[in-house]
Amino acid sequence: MLFLGLVLLAATGTLTGLLIAGNLNGGPDYTVVLLGHDLVRMNSLSIFCAGLALALIFCLSLVMAGEGAVLRRRKAVRLREARKDADAAVAERDALAARVERQRTGNDHPARTSAPEMPQQQPRKHAFGS
Repeated sequence: MLFLGLVLLAATGTLTGLLIAGNLNGGPDYTVVLLGHDLVRMNSLSIFCAGLALALIFCLSLVMAGEGAVLRRRKAVRLREARKDADAAVAERDALAARVERQRTGNDHPARTSAPEMPQQQPRKHAFGS
């Protein structure tokens, strides 16, 4: 959305600049010229309405670019938090693995007994056979 808003913003600004530069002559009716081509003949009211439409498109593109920037920022913050959580989980996992390894090497002593083994669970019976 950010890219689309910026493209629309640039296109509207360029079109407005080209139309102003190519149509500086005066009179009650204007022939709108864009890049050397006569597009349409307009009076003052239609020129005003076209200016309003260009201004609305320009404002829409500003809103789209702003919202796209906000969404990108939120996504970056969430990604950063997820990476922090993942790093913390990895550090916790490594600490637990090191502690288990220390306990395992410490349990090799004959005076200590190992933890009792967990009994194996019986397979579950399903309601529909098997």
